[in-house]
Amino acid sequence: MNRYISVILFSIITLFTIIPSSFAQDKCELTINSSLDPLTKILNANQYDKLAPILAQIEQSCGTIELVQRIKIVHLIIAKQSSGNAIERYLDNGFDEQLLNRFADAAREDFAYQYESNKQQYNYVPLRHPIDQLIKTRAKALLQSQSYTLSDAEIDILNLFSNEELLRNQASSVKQTVPEKQEHAVKEEQEETLALADYYNKSKIGFLPYIGVYGPLGGKNTTFGPNLSLGFTIMSSLQKSFIFEGGFKVRINSNDKNFDYNYYDQSESVNSNFGLFFGGAVGYKIYDNTKYIVIPKLNIGIDMVDTGISEDIYTDGYYDGYGDYISGGNSTKLHTVNTMHLGLSMAGMRQIKGKNYIGIEAGYHYTPYQWDHNLLSNIYNHYGSIELFFRF
Repeated sequence: MNRYISVILFSIITLFTIIPSSFAQDKCELTINSSLDPLTKILNANQYDKLAPILAQIEQSCGTIELVQRIKIVHLIIAKQSSGNAIERYLDNGFDEQLLNRFADAAREDFAYQYESNKQQYNYVPLRHPIDQLIKTRAKALLQSQSYTLSDAEIDILNLFSNEELLRNQASSVKQTVPEKQEHAVKEEQEETLALADYYNKSKIGFLPYIGVYGPLGGKNTTFGPNLSLGFTIMSSLQKSFIFEGGFKVRINSNDKNFDYNYYDQSESVNSNFGLFFGGAVGYKIYDNTKYIVIPKLNIGIDMVDTGISEDIYTDGYYDGYGDYISGGNSTKLHTVNTMHLGLSMAGMRQIKGKNYIGIEAGYHYTPYQWDHNLLSNIYNHYGSIELFFRF
């Protein structure tokens, strides 16, 4: 019995240890995700007076992390304030080794996979994020500036931040010819420009037209066959790991059979001209190297199938409670089969230029049409789709 009590107590203690830790990690990731864009813009515009509240918010959610300390040190040196204590704290925390590992992992071809595999290791700051390049540029500019008298510790830390293997003894550090140095500087400038361009292109929302085929998966003698599908959606920024999408898709039912529909207690044999989906999707990027992006999605919305039945509804005029006369009128009511639409899909995208992508999406769709009590025939529920889309 004592053994079981010990196991239960251990489980409870473990649970209460893990849950707060999990919540803390989630809060830290959310704070970092919301802070990276404004931090990047502030550094790019050299508006250092706006840094303090954002850095304080990150430290409140995440504690002491490498990126915040790196930014603070650069800011102190730029402001010509004492940076010795900040540099010492940075080294005592082992942030120098952490940054070197970050640079090494960012240089790998599978850097996106490395980041997604262990975000916490990188403090939820994506590898090759433009903020790294901005800090590198600022650090290099400080090393080359004639306006600053830098201490040995500041020179060493800025060499680390700029990812340059420069030596304090200038005579022994000249290993490249002048043209080679110029070529290296131009290459760095080009890389920085591309990184910033990618960041701002991916931070914009996207508009996606779709065209494809939608049809039953399995089943015999199904009501709907393979049909043309068209759609238009709006997609959230590609800068975040989670992707949100919303819009509509229409199916042109040119390859279908009649079905029975209850129209005011009368069974009517009807034929559908089109089907509609209104809803959205939530996706998560499992691969992203900017040029190629892979996103599995969960789709949910409302599915409506046209029955071809419509009627004119007339309303008489009346006086409202304030004595004002409200004119009557007429409207057209369409009778449709309405149900829920659930789906799973996989989208692959290839960058064309800037924020423009072309992609293919394959999906499975579940539509329980019998939820509509006016539907008298059995309509098959399982469908598949394959669609070509553009993101611009």
